[in-house]
Amino acid sequence: MSTKVEANRTFGSEGVITDNPPPAYARGPVGQEEKAAIVQSDVPVIDGRGDLNFADILKGTAANPLSTFEKKAALINAEIDQFGFGRYQFCIWMLCGFGYFLDLAWAQGVGLASSAIYQEMGVPPGQQGIIFSCANAGLALGALGFGLLVDIIGRKWAFNLTCLICSVFGLLLAAPKYNYGAICGIYFLASIGLGGNIPIDATIALEFLPQRRRYLVALLSLWQPVGVVFASGIAYATAAKYRCATDLLSCHDPTLAPGAACCTVSSNMGWRYNSIVLGGVTLVIFFVRYFIFPFHESPKFLLARGREAEAIENLHKIAKFNRAPPPTLTVQHFAEIDQASSTYSTETTAAPNAKAANVVKRFFRNFKSLKGLFLNKLQLFIFCLLAVAYMGDYWSFNLAGAFLPLILLRNNVSNGQTTVTDTYREYVYIYLPGIIGAVIALFSIQLPLVGRKWSLVFSAICQGLAMAMYTQVKTTAGYVGLNAFEYIMQTYFNAVLYASAPELFDTAYRGSASGMLSCLGRLAGIVAPFAGQKYLASGSGGILWLGAGGIWVAALMMVFLPVEMRDRQMF
Repeated sequence: MSTKVEANRTFGSEGVITDNPPPAYARGPVGQEEKAAIVQSDVPVIDGRGDLNFADILKGTAANPLSTFEKKAALINAEIDQFGFGRYQFCIWMLCGFGYFLDLAWAQGVGLASSAIYQEMGVPPGQQGIIFSCANAGLALGALGFGLLVDIIGRKWAFNLTCLICSVFGLLLAAPKYNYGAICGIYFLASIGLGGNIPIDATIALEFLPQRRRYLVALLSLWQPVGVVFASGIAYATAAKYRCATDLLSCHDPTLAPGAACCTVSSNMGWRYNSIVLGGVTLVIFFVRYFIFPFHESPKFLLARGREAEAIENLHKIAKFNRAPPPTLTVQHFAEIDQASSTYSTETTAAPNAKAANVVKRFFRNFKSLKGLFLNKLQLFIFCLLAVAYMGDYWSFNLAGAFLPLILLRNNVSNGQTTVTDTYREYVYIYLPGIIGAVIALFSIQLPLVGRKWSLVFSAICQGLAMAMYTQVKTTAGYVGLNAFEYIMQTYFNAVLYASAPELFDTAYRGSASGMLSCLGRLAGIVAPFAGQKYLASGSGGILWLGAGGIWVAALMMVFLPVEMRDRQMF
């Protein structure tokens, strides 16, 4: 389609392209050829009715009427589409992928090093779960805090602060001697930075990618199994190799006989080396993000804050980095939309004072902008459905992680981890195939009859089915194979969920909504093991059905997801 024809087309009330004259915001002082480049996009802009009916919910075609901001954001989308997937977009995708990588690398790394920590510190069994409770609390707080913060201070600073906080406290994790409480506290602080990674990184990637390339956000999830395998390799070379003999008591154990050999700090340095390596890798990622890559604030975030000239300036900077033609969008085009629109409101687009003294005002202004989430019927409905999906996902995952090994041992099923080498080999067998889940997600969300919505439903059903099938596991091979299948489906589901959730919310509160959803999921993950304890005591397989039920509830909720983003623009 030629640009001239595209320029003379606009969108009707149902999102259908019609051959009407261009709207007011498509006319201005620049020439026709420049104007054509501004409004051209092959992704439909859906201007809906704003009502919710059952047919639209099942088809995923529900939509609100276009707001003033969305009309402006569509012009920015068109400019980014003109850039294509250039050098800047590739760098953003890679750096956001490193955030996904760190999310599970730290969880796996600390999990594998924990037994050495318990031994050196003399931690009794009843207190060994405290470090993971602290981590989950930090992850929940980080997801919520940075989710809100990314909509206040901007994408740029939140993007860098998550890695900085995690790297600093991750390195400090190696410092304490015979102080388990300090280790738990430091890991809690490191997890605050870590918890903001996924909701922030998905938000940032979406806002810089062309509309037809948003499916690449789902592919970011392949970095998570890579992180697990990487952390397993580091732990194998450090925590597993440089540690005390497993039969030695802590030197602070009150039952230790005088003069008896014990687990000293010098003979148990492996877990500290492990923390230093992970902290160093995180610091390198921060260094690349902050000092090497020229991160420019998201143009749509600037637009949502009323900083329209800055938004256009950043588009020019991105075009220069991509070695692409400069954008033709000007502030005048935004002004024409303001003049033509009856929905214009200064409440969400008023430019904030950038001085540090006004951060508090900006903080409360952001809470005021959240009204758009909770007072908009469609947005609130989506948020509630996704909240159940996130909680069901984390609920299922944490139940499996906490109790599956115990259930297998009780049923005399070995997990194949009879030696240290076997242990780490099984981690590779189970987690590396998770990359397949991300690749499946990449293709399925682009299928016309599947898209985001039915990909979520299908992957959640399969994940629950895998958990239910654990009740029939009788052999080591069955355990490893089924565990690998479950992790593939879990990665598939998470890849679509993490990519789809930010797409469904407006820029003004996209980070806040994603952070709140992630926080709710983390909280469900904390509660889940307590709910499963009684089933373990009764000797039944109820824990597995409880986990399967959680993710199946998530699948049911996704059936009613009212918006399918496969063929519509994100604002």
